[in-house]
Amino acid sequence: MGVGGNCFGQFSDMEKILGFIDLLGFSKMVSKDHDKATDILDDFYNICFRIIKENQQVEGNLFSDSLMAYSTDNAALINCLTEIYRQCLRKNGEYENTENFFLLPRGAVSIGFVNIEERHTSPNLKKDFIVSPALVHSAGLEKMIKGSRLLIAVKSEKEDLGITWNQDIKSILFENSSFEFWKYYQYMDTLWFLDLTKDYNTQKAEVIQLIKIAAKLTKENSNEASVLDQHTNTLRIGLLSYTKFLGRENDEIINLIISDFQDDKYWLIWMTLIEMIMNSTYEWKYAAMRSVITFYQKTSLTEGWIHVLKEINNPKNSYIKASFTKFLDEMSIQTID
Repeated sequence: MGVGGNCFGQFSDMEKILGFIDLLGFSKMVSKDHDKATDILDDFYNICFRIIKENQQVEGNLFSDSLMAYSTDNAALINCLTEIYRQCLRKNGEYENTENFFLLPRGAVSIGFVNIEERHTSPNLKKDFIVSPALVHSAGLEKMIKGSRLLIAVKSEKEDLGITWNQDIKSILFENSSFEFWKYYQYMDTLWFLDLTKDYNTQKAEVIQLIKIAAKLTKENSNEASVLDQHTNTLRIGLLSYTKFLGRENDEIINLIISDFQDDKYWLIWMTLIEMIMNSTYEWKYAAMRSVITFYQKTSLTEGWIHVLKEINNPKNSYIKASFTKFLDEMSIQTID
């Protein structure tokens, strides 16, 4: 047995946790403007290189717009990838124009057999010999993911203990019951906007900053439905990351959603607003707030609400439907300004 990277058991000699990520929309960026695409890829390489270099427990391979990273330590790999995600999103705040050009990774993580060997067959040809069901799993998942999301695949009880209950992982893991790929696996979204290594106020400030960047990207890329879908799913992860910060005060993120996302095409953001409110400590306050009720009343009469109804009535999203039921119950009790 090899030495495992966490207190929940050891990995076998060839067993590792492996992540595979690539850049959203990169092929289209290359076709539109090669120079801009090159600059974005260069930023991705620099961010990945800097973060992985600082974490000696993680190894990685960069090729084209993809990163394969692996480790014997669950927390080390997940924390490394979430930091890459945060720095990539933050980098978008430095770009002058993010319409059609943005730096957003997406990918998946799984545990399994990983055999990687470097093989040199000639002076001008290098081969990485890779055999890994974990890579097949992660790469297959990546193609199905909408938005800048980091999906974690968990199968066995040992894997569940090593990930779900691992306090060294500094992000909240959010079970995604509607996602299916391989049989007998459960899948969790990483709420990567949130960095639990920092104090409460710094966490909140960082999540707000990242949400505002994601919101700007969503607005600037809202003309094409398939592209917008990627950005609304990214913003959804940010809003769910923010749930813990909803307090008694008038909240700027709630106000941002209500003021800027009233169009039908933002229906996923509407659904997430109710979801985050009802998962917060002060759900009674926001469910009874006049501005929230008015927003709900206006949007629920539009065609966009049809998508919300379809989503919450999916049997696999029963927890979201329960949140809506609770919201309506709270809303009927009282209304406050």
